[in-house]
Amino acid sequence: MKLLRVEYKKIVGNKSFKVFTIMFLVFLPLLVFLVPSMIKFPFQGLEFHPLIPINYQTSWYAVTLISSWFCFFLLSFVLIYHITNEYNYRTVRQNIIDGFTRNDYLLGKLYLMLAITILATLYVLIIGIAGGLYFSTFEQQEDNVIQEFFKLGAESDVQAGFGSLFDGISNVLRFFVQTLATFSFAFLIAFLTKRGILAVLVFYASFIAEKIARWQFSENGMDVIADYFPLHNIANTLPFPGMTSLITGINSPMFINWTYLGLSMIYAVVFIFLTRLVFYKRDIS
Repeated sequence: MKLLRVEYKKIVGNKSFKVFTIMFLVFLPLLVFLVPSMIKFPFQGLEFHPLIPINYQTSWYAVTLISSWFCFFLLSFVLIYHITNEYNYRTVRQNIIDGFTRNDYLLGKLYLMLAITILATLYVLIIGIAGGLYFSTFEQQEDNVIQEFFKLGAESDVQAGFGSLFDGISNVLRFFVQTLATFSFAFLIAFLTKRGILAVLVFYASFIAEKIARWQFSENGMDVIADYFPLHNIANTLPFPGMTSLITGINSPMFINWTYLGLSMIYAVVFIFLTRLVFYKRDIS
């Protein structure tokens, strides 16, 4: 806990941390609650809200999916800049001079990363519960209205009725694993580059570069290899469905893909191990 307290004192005074954390805390619930309830169309004499989830399964999935993008663009940025700023301001060397071992320093950053992941997950859990209860108060449309609005075939499986609050809560586990793996990758990039802007560019560009690499492997008949690329696995822990599928709850992933989940955890461990290797092998300046 001492190491975590030290990290907290460092990061709490960081302006970027305050700004991006406030954006995460404020804009996430606004996007989850306000946007779906504000968008409405007159349809068959009714006030139809196409973005309102039609059951708890879809509600949990939408909340965790939106939250994962907030973590990707906001909290990953915060983590990267916190680490790289320590190199810019020579704090790493100063900590070692003050009596920290390399292991202490690295553990402090790791504890911070885990704390941010856990707190973000708890916040998303609260938003998910509130969101599900809020959306369940809206008057639910009949199956045939949803079918006709989205021009779906009669065979499409639209499941009306909100069901139980815990339907789809497993998506919170997906969110936790995906966020932890994403942060672990950001952790590695930050220690590898040691420069804020460069680290951010490399972090986001890596996802684009991997997509290109996967496409090349797939074009050459090596889909088996392409399917196990790390960032692809992490993204598919909580995959992005078609927009209509997300809105109507059709084909939303109801069951955890344990392969993606397990591989994402393995990749997170690998990223952390590589970070330790880089930090121990290189000069701390």
